[in-house]
Parts: sequence; structure tokens; C-alpha cells
Amino acid sequence: MTAAMAFTWPEFDTKQTLDVGRSWTAAFDSYDQYRELCYYRVTVFDGERPTGDFMVEVGTESVRDNEWGTATFAADLHDRIASVAAT
Repeated sequence: MTAAMAFTWPEFDTKQTLDVGRSWTAAFDSYDQYRELCYYRVTVFDGERPTGDFMVEVGTESVRDNEWGTATFAADLHDRIASVAAT
């Protein structure tokens, strides 16, 4: 019998740059395994001032079993969240 590997959803709690003066952070909220969707609570900042707070839904249907927890998986989540935060 093999032990299941522990998996921790990536957190983006350090401000990520959007453009001059704007940034975002994202905290994992939940995962819907049936629909293969994960949810992150995103906060957008203008300088140090928070200007928006919303949920982002990210599809995980294309993730292969051996990709969970890899740097590639985290980078893909980052890019997909960033694209929504930029809007």
C-alpha cells in the first residue's frame, strides 16, 4: 500500500505586481472536485490601499495526476488569477 502524497494549494500572500502602483494577493478558498474548479479570494491594491476583493474560479480539468503540487501547476494558477485581477 502506498501513502497518499499531501497536497497544499498554493497561496499568493505576497503582493504580485499588476502594473505601476497596482498589485494583488490571493488566498485559497475551496476546491470543487466534482466540477474540477478551485476558488481563490483575490484582493487588489493601489499602492498599500486595498481597492477590490473578489472570488476567482479556476478550472483544473487539464491538470494531470502527476502535476498537482508542481511549480508548473502553481505558475499556471498564478497566471490565470493574475489575468482576472488585471481586469
